[in-house]
Amino acid sequence: MTKNARALYMREPINRSLNKIWEYPLTVVEAPMGYGKTTAVKEYLKSSKADVLWQTLSDESATVFWNGFSRLFCKLDLAAADSLAGVGVPGNSVFLEEAVRIVGGIVFSARTVIVLDDYHLLSSEDLDRFIELVVKAEMPNLHIVIISRGVFGENTTELVLKGYCSVIEKNCFELSRDEIVEYCRLCGVKLNTEETDFLVSYTEGWISSVYLCILGFLQDGRIERQASLFELIEKVVYRRCSAELQEFLLNICIFDSFSLEQAEYMWQKGNAEGLLRKLVGQNTFIKHDKNNRRYYLHNIFASYLRRNFDRQDLDKRRAVWKAAGGWHLSVGDCMHAMDCFYKTADFDGMLIAIEANKGNSITNEHKDRLIRYFNECPAQTKMEHPWACLIYAINLFSFNEMELFGEQCGEIGSYIELSPGLDDQSRAKLAGELELLCGFAKYNSITGMSEHHQRAVELLRGPSEFLDRKGSWTFGSPSVMYMFYRESGQLAQEVQEMFAAMPDYYRLTDGHGYGAEYVMQAERYYHIGDFENAEIEVHKAVYKAQSRDQTAMLLCAWFLQLRLAMVRGDLAFVLNELRQTREEIQKRGLYLYISTWDMCEGFVYASLNQEKKIPAWIAQGNLQDSAIFFPSYAFFNIIWGKALLISGQYLKLLGSVEEFIGIAGVFPNLLGQVYTYIYEAAAKFKLGHQGDARATLQKALDIAAPDQVIMPFVENGEYIIDMLIILEKNRRYAEFIGRVRDVFPSIAISRDAMSAKLNSADRQPVFTEREWSIAELVATGLSNRDIGKTLHIAEVTVKKALQNIFVKIGVSSRTALAKIVIEQRSN
Repeated sequence: MTKNARALYMREPINRSLNKIWEYPLTVVEAPMGYGKTTAVKEYLKSSKADVLWQTLSDESATVFWNGFSRLFCKLDLAAADSLAGVGVPGNSVFLEEAVRIVGGIVFSARTVIVLDDYHLLSSEDLDRFIELVVKAEMPNLHIVIISRGVFGENTTELVLKGYCSVIEKNCFELSRDEIVEYCRLCGVKLNTEETDFLVSYTEGWISSVYLCILGFLQDGRIERQASLFELIEKVVYRRCSAELQEFLLNICIFDSFSLEQAEYMWQKGNAEGLLRKLVGQNTFIKHDKNNRRYYLHNIFASYLRRNFDRQDLDKRRAVWKAAGGWHLSVGDCMHAMDCFYKTADFDGMLIAIEANKGNSITNEHKDRLIRYFNECPAQTKMEHPWACLIYAINLFSFNEMELFGEQCGEIGSYIELSPGLDDQSRAKLAGELELLCGFAKYNSITGMSEHHQRAVELLRGPSEFLDRKGSWTFGSPSVMYMFYRESGQLAQEVQEMFAAMPDYYRLTDGHGYGAEYVMQAERYYHIGDFENAEIEVHKAVYKAQSRDQTAMLLCAWFLQLRLAMVRGDLAFVLNELRQTREEIQKRGLYLYISTWDMCEGFVYASLNQEKKIPAWIAQGNLQDSAIFFPSYAFFNIIWGKALLISGQYLKLLGSVEEFIGIAGVFPNLLGQVYTYIYEAAAKFKLGHQGDARATLQKALDIAAPDQVIMPFVENGEYIIDMLIILEKNRRYAEFIGRVRDVFPSIAISRDAMSAKLNSADRQPVFTEREWSIAELVATGLSNRDIGKTLHIAEVTVKKALQNIFVKIGVSSRTALAKIVIEQRSN
């Protein structure tokens, strides 16, 4: 092949279209395979003097995409790159807002282009939405280019109409007759009129087809019609390769891109580098990117090779997939290794891949595949890999596949008992791990779980190897008592059971959830109105949780401290604690807990009748927009129910009650039931159904009174106090109702005072000149440090000013402050 045959013809219409990249936050380059989209964008950007962050997608995995996308920012802002990776695929509004915030905090000091190539491989509404929000934020110096065979997302037309997006379509890449002639000339080919007419008609301006025809002309001296593009590739490219090169290509064609080490692993004949050098030198359909040291097959060529690969005999294909699985396993890519081993029916290799990293790379995205793989895996193979089965089972629990979870635990028990390859020590260890796992099946029975834990301690004689102590002990709930208060009249006993049970669990998990029993004790004191002892016990809980870095327990303890502060009427403490804790979660990259803290914030603002300050996903009842698990759903409903109540949506609340009670009854969660009945009674009373309202409130009293749990009634006293006065007269719960009535007035006074401060701040946020300057810079996304540099003041001064601002306007996050600043500007 001559040098001229590889000449790149960059047409003026394409250049004009690509020039618009700098005029819009988003450019979508949209055309079928083989129209030169990628090449055109690459060549254009080479001379742009912009920082180019290029990501080529290789499969449909949203997780793989997100990991690669996060790494794009390593050179610009390593902390931001790590934070994005920590957030994970933004599959809900909470994570979506956080991911956009992180990207918005990156300083793009020079003109920067993010290119997402082969975006059509990805089908993710979550990621489409993320890109839309980044685009709409119009971040200075940032431009995004999407190269795709299909339409990007569902809202491209809207983005174009609103001036956020430019679309470059297929017709821009089609060569005219004159352009085909000029392209041929650049490649060293001069065609006569008849040959030109034929080429124009045959290729219809498709540049890949034109190039292949030129290549054939250079080889044979004539242009021939082939039935398809693949036949052209067969004739002018593949047949020209030696038998060794053809075999090599079939071994690596299953990858869209690969490293030299990857090729050497797949080839195993010692001359992979020489073969690659020859291919790159002779063929424009395979390129080497020296910056990231990877080789790329052109989509058309890769598609042709894979069609040939699929025609190989079964043994050949299995050998290639098995080698690919081995490669992925060697670099710690568990899920891709599993996929490859599954394709070759190597279930032994598949389970080894799970065991290699203890399933840490498994996410909800893999749920259906994982279940399918295990369903098809032979029992004998699973018996030989009980560790893999344990990992699979714990993932089933996190997927809320409880029936499959129970079945899998039973299977594992039989594998441990019957497997001939286990010695006594290994059998005991596996049996201990299974006992710990089976404890989850008894959630939320403290004694039931504890029985399994005691047996596990005897068998393991040390910590478990497969349980992740960094996971959320509370499944996203901000309350331990909510999780384990399951039998009316037994709350005090359940607290004692928790004190007795937790030491065994701590031994098994190296302190996972440390301090849970003290949190539950403190919460019990709070709910029965003993605020002094609640304060004492919650400090113990904080100390315990901090000593083992147990974030879930700290959040539960801090949430209780917020509730105690509201009892005192200490609004400044509440707002500062809400803000500081959120900043700490973000700073440490503990994104699993953002939804948990949102619920704490939602509970606080709902209690203070601040409907607009409740996080939107909670106020709207979008449970799917969170990172909490099913055991925490009933707590979410406690907050959402109150949001519906304070906003006057009584009919919607009544329509949701059956669902709320159903969810709260699964384990059961009695607090969820008590709050729901209170809300139902309040809604019925507001609608004039006093008799039904009192009967419903009686249900809440029946559950809570035996344990003296007064605070749900106190917290909602303004809605139910009149009904309680009437119910007090029948004397069944006179003493309990009397205690509610004793505590309610002081709580109501504190709450009303705090609400008044917040309402006053909403009406007239009075800032000093410096505070306004800081607030406006916060709205642009700057950090405290950058604000300090901009205003020439110390970072600690910025932090102190922000604390004052938050108190003045009654918010606890920078996002909420930014919204207020933007509203003030618009007014």
